[in-house]
Amino acid sequence: MKKFLLPAVSAMALAAGAAHAQSNVTIYGFVDQAVGKNPGQSGKHVLDSTGSRLGFKGEEDLGDGLKASFLLEQRFTPQTGEAATPFFKGGSWVALGGSFGKVIAGRWWTQAFLKSEFASDPFGMGTIGESFGTVGCGGPGGCVGAFWLNNSVSYEFSSGGFSGGVQASPETGMGRPWNVGLSYSMGGLYLGYGHETTGIADAKWDHATVNYDFGVAKLITGFGTGRDAGGDSRRNVIVGFTAPVGPTGFVIGSYNQHKEAGVTVQSKLSLGYQYYLSKRTKLFATVANDTKVATDKTGFDLGVLHSW
Repeated sequence: MKKFLLPAVSAMALAAGAAHAQSNVTIYGFVDQAVGKNPGQSGKHVLDSTGSRLGFKGEEDLGDGLKASFLLEQRFTPQTGEAATPFFKGGSWVALGGSFGKVIAGRWWTQAFLKSEFASDPFGMGTIGESFGTVGCGGPGGCVGAFWLNNSVSYEFSSGGFSGGVQASPETGMGRPWNVGLSYSMGGLYLGYGHETTGIADAKWDHATVNYDFGVAKLITGFGTGRDAGGDSRRNVIVGFTAPVGPTGFVIGSYNQHKEAGVTVQSKLSLGYQYYLSKRTKLFATVANDTKVATDKTGFDLGVLHSW
C-alpha cells in the first residue's frame, strides 16, 4: 500500500495545480496580397505591404493576480513563401504581469512606436499608403527610430485612460538604446508621445500624435523631430483622416512630409478605400503619389487581407 501513496499524492497535487493555473494559447495572423506598385517603382508587382504574419501567444493565470505570457510572431512573404529574417521578426518574448504592470523580456515593439508612431499613420502601416516617416524613416539616411528592439526589457502599465512604457537593452555592444512611450485616451481624443535614443552616435527621435474622432471622420496628426547617426536633422509631419462610408467601408487619406538636413526627401499624398466583407476579411484599393521620387511618382494597389 505504501508504494502507491506517493504517486497518488503527486497526482492530486498536479490536478490541483492544473485547476489553479489556467492557461491558453492563441494562433493568430493574416495574409495580405495585392497587385500594384509603390511610388518610385516601375512595372506591376504582387505586394505584401502590411507584413503577413503567423503568431502564437499564450497566457497562464498563476493566481494572486499574477500572469505569465509569451509571444512568438513570424513574418513571411506570401508571394514567394519565404520567411523573414529574423524568423520571429514580429516579436519573441516572455512576460510576467499583474497589478504592478507588465515586464517583458525579448524582442518587442518599441514603446515609442506602440504609443505614438503607429497611431499617427491613418493606414495603420499597411498598403502603399503607409507612412514609415513617423518612425523617422525617409530619404538616403534611412530610419532614425526603430520598430522593434532586440535584447530588450520592457515595462508597460496602464491606469484609466493613461498608458505608458519604457524599454531598454542591457546588452553590451549595442550602445545601450532606450525608449519611452506615453498615451492618453478619452472619448474621441487620443494623445501619444514617444522618445527614442538609439545608442548610435547622438541619434535620437521624438514623436507626438494628436487624434480626434468626430464620428463622421477621424482626424489623425503626427509630428516627429530628431537627428540621425550622421548628425543630420530630421523632421516628419503627417496629417490624415479615416471616414466611414456605409456600414463596412472606409475612406482613408494622408499627407506625409519628411525632411533630412532641411531638405524635403519625401512628399507623399495617399488616398484609399477599404471594404470589409467580414470582421476578418477586407478588400482595399490605394493610390499614392510621392513628388520626391525620381521616376514613376505614382503608385497603386488593389488587394485583399484575411486575418484569423
